[in-house]
Amino acid sequence: MKYSLLWLLLFLMWLPSCSPVAISRKPALQISSLADWPRVYRENFASIRTLRSKAQLSLETPQMSTRFTVQFLYVAPDTIFMQAEGPFGMDVGQIFIGRERFLIYNQYNNQFLAGSLDDPYYSRFLQTDFSFQEIKNVLLGFVHLPENLKLLDAEHGVFGARVGSEKWRLVVNPGTGLLEKREVTVDGQLVLQEEFKNYRRIGHTVIPGFVRVLLPQERQRFSVRHTHLRLNEPVQTEEYRIEIEPRVQQLMLQ
Repeated sequence: MKYSLLWLLLFLMWLPSCSPVAISRKPALQISSLADWPRVYRENFASIRTLRSKAQLSLETPQMSTRFTVQFLYVAPDTIFMQAEGPFGMDVGQIFIGRERFLIYNQYNNQFLAGSLDDPYYSRFLQTDFSFQEIKNVLLGFVHLPENLKLLDAEHGVFGARVGSEKWRLVVNPGTGLLEKREVTVDGQLVLQEEFKNYRRIGHTVIPGFVRVLLPQERQRFSVRHTHLRLNEPVQTEEYRIEIEPRVQQLMLQ
């Protein structure tokens, strides 16, 4: 019997690698020159109307380290919905992030929290310094490029910009046109570092399958790995609507 269980476990571990994925082996953005990269980059992400995936999220801070799996849904231009899965595929929580509001529903504890994305304290992801707006961009693997972005080093694909008190540095692979890294410094101190890897082409759109962002001063790291990606499929409003029963306890924002 134990050998039968062992073979079953090995089969389940091997099974995901057999799922068909419509991607190319060497994705790239078609750019005439690096100077044209910002325009092509924006157009590439503008082509995403909906995005579905199974995503593995990882969060590390001095206080905790956690990983969990979610069913991920993005609906352009500004809606993200995640259904967190517990053991044996149990639904344990839902997160909705819209244009202005967020809602977190803890199905396990029968509680929910709702508020504005502009709230300086409560609009933080799992009590970290990552805002929900920042998390939205990380989940999509997208950077809102500033209009004053300039090509600083064509040989190494380095772009730079000033955003308020921040100094941005972006590294683009000159051969593929794919964004690989973003660094943000303030007064010479690194305050954010972001990596983009495992790019995939689905249709005419290229997106990263893995994104990791680090806040070095706070020692906080968040990463997302997407699998089973599907783009621009029809989505019904009911798919990202969270129904709260009357008996569910609301955690008050004060």
